[in-house]
Amino acid sequence: MSSQIISVHDAFFKQVLSDPKLTDTFLREHLPPHVAGLLGPEPPEPVPASFVDEDLRQHHSDLLFRVRLKAGTEAFAYLLMEHKSRPNEAAPLQLLRYVVRILRQWYDQHSPNLPLPPVLPLLVSQGPDHWTYSCEFAPLFGEVPSAMTAYLPSFRHALVDLSQVGDDALSTQVRLRAFLKALKYSRRKDLALRIDVVLTDAPALTIEDLIMILIYLDKSSTLLNDEIMREALLRIVPHQTEQIMGCITQPFYDRGMAEGLAEGKAKGKTEGEARILSRLLERRFGVVPEHLRQRIFAADIQAIESWFERAVDAPDLNSVFDSN
Repeated sequence: MSSQIISVHDAFFKQVLSDPKLTDTFLREHLPPHVAGLLGPEPPEPVPASFVDEDLRQHHSDLLFRVRLKAGTEAFAYLLMEHKSRPNEAAPLQLLRYVVRILRQWYDQHSPNLPLPPVLPLLVSQGPDHWTYSCEFAPLFGEVPSAMTAYLPSFRHALVDLSQVGDDALSTQVRLRAFLKALKYSRRKDLALRIDVVLTDAPALTIEDLIMILIYLDKSSTLLNDEIMREALLRIVPHQTEQIMGCITQPFYDRGMAEGLAEGKAKGKTEGEARILSRLLERRFGVVPEHLRQRIFAADIQAIESWFERAVDAPDLNSVFDSN
């Protein structure tokens, strides 16, 4: 799979889980029930960091969240999205490396305070093949004399194998379910035949969310074309078909974002992209100060595109516009 397509999966995954409400639902529904039951009522707090090695970024996307437990203590939820086409037997080794980095970073910031916070590693497999490998670390050692087992690292990770989760079981929340279905089916060879299944929840979605899903599917797969999407939309949301198709074929949606659709369509590429960027910033960070809005709408297309790329996973609003 090309690095360009991987970046599409990466951006979509991070955009979906940039919404704390969706992340909260995802964790509560997909962590093991006895673990999810420990979570407090507060939504997870995103921690702006990545722990994936540079040479593995084409295979992994990661997100870290700080969570509060009912007991009042702090923990971390670490989500690793596996983009490889086939399950990776060494995934626990990579997860262990990332978890150690998380703990090392925490300790460096809080030293000499102990104890360390628990880290809940959750592997999300997007590949079309069923994940058949153990979630335990110990099997990586093979046969080991029993006297040595007490000295070996031992942990397990939670697993969400999207290929094996029923569509209705992906989430009880319609918006999250629609996004996860897009991730689940985007890598399958029968995507074109399953497009109605993927878009089942379309009538309940906002037009922005629906276009975001369609753009993601269009950019992540060579199996779809405009005609297949148009026919599916005519079957499912006929009254919105022409508006949606007119929007997703606009060149300024090529990066897979769908914010500010109606405003940008009629007023030219630069202003359209400025509006998309503004909507994305509002969705991620809240109200955008007026001086920044003026800066966005006075900028040229190159600057807006640069800010847009940063805005997808920037930790705060200032980081979007900081040239450093």
